[in-house]
Amino acid sequence: MSLMSRLAPLPLLLLAALPVQAQDAPAQPQCSGQPATWLGDDPDASDITAAGAALSRQMTTTAGTNPYAMFRVTGDMQPLRLEAMSDGDPSIRLETPDGDLLAENDDAVGLNSRIEQSVGPGDYCVRLIPVGDADMTATVQLTRPDMPALLVGPVDTTIAACTLETPAETLGQGPLNAALPVEAQTDGTVRYLRFALDGSASVTLRAVSDGLDPNMILFDGSGTQIAANDDADGLNARLDFPSGLAGGDYCLGVAPISSGEGTITVSVEALDRDSYLRTAWRKGELAPPKDGDYPMQAIDLAADRETVVLQDGTAQWLTFTLDRETALIVSAYGELVGVDAKLALFSRDGAVVVQADDRDGSVDARLGPVVLEPGEYRMALTDVNRPDQPGAPIRPVGLVFERFERVD
Repeated sequence: MSLMSRLAPLPLLLLAALPVQAQDAPAQPQCSGQPATWLGDDPDASDITAAGAALSRQMTTTAGTNPYAMFRVTGDMQPLRLEAMSDGDPSIRLETPDGDLLAENDDAVGLNSRIEQSVGPGDYCVRLIPVGDADMTATVQLTRPDMPALLVGPVDTTIAACTLETPAETLGQGPLNAALPVEAQTDGTVRYLRFALDGSASVTLRAVSDGLDPNMILFDGSGTQIAANDDADGLNARLDFPSGLAGGDYCLGVAPISSGEGTITVSVEALDRDSYLRTAWRKGELAPPKDGDYPMQAIDLAADRETVVLQDGTAQWLTFTLDRETALIVSAYGELVGVDAKLALFSRDGAVVVQADDRDGSVDARLGPVVLEPGEYRMALTDVNRPDQPGAPIRPVGLVFERFERVD
């Protein structure tokens, strides 16, 4: 046998040895005429109907690319949950391979997106689109309803009626009448506190937090709502019963308006009239008596055209006397040091004459012009929404007085 005859079969042997899969490689999926990737590793692994776990892929957008991923549904109509989670603001679209839009979503849970849809058998495309910054990486996940979701929705902070079956903690030991004040700490979830009074008691209930916005609802022993409050003291909640809360069993529901990290301090204390009034004076809600011991800065409008008040979060009180009818304008300037100034003017009998807040789009305040009769007046300068707490930093606020008197 010649050498050539021995070598002749070699090309056939080499051809037979070529990998079969190279000849049968599946075509790249297309979505709206653009290249896409399978959400799983291949078409079979991207079948959500048969998948044993979530189908998930990291996808990246750029200024020129909003990528597509494809998945498959087999069998009957299939309910799906399609989600996108990122540090950015991802939006997602569910489409057919031809580009027909089936559903879209942005900001379902925070800035993250979720689509819940039922579709029939076939191939489908999901497109990731950034909102804002074009460069973004997001986790895109597809699940059935029986699988864990990628996104966790916000915690429900609705306070439901507190019945005998409602799990609750006990506030204090026994009736509180002789044990006030009492205090407890709750977290950023809905919590219930039970307490009892063995007779009528004038009490104040408070829910205070540095980082949360507390809300509270008081129920009687049968679950009937007695009272509710949010934002009595800034963002803090307070319920006052100056005429007395009747003896009996109570349940107090406490929760933040929106879920978050932090604690809420809940307290029940005796409502003392003098303490209550001083709190109202500190908040600028009620004018202190002119002949009392509450500190007030006396202003001589004939000599003092301007002054500086040191604001510490409480109402700063000023007093002045007019000998004749006067048109008055008072301007408060504190925006540059972070003060959101508010002015309230009270007459001698304690009635509110006029009050003023933001002026011309700023947080400075301008009161007037207002025409005032002769007499004594008290004026409160407050810092809106600034907490009244010991040790609050001092912020200077400039006050300018302009007065106009009738010339006879």
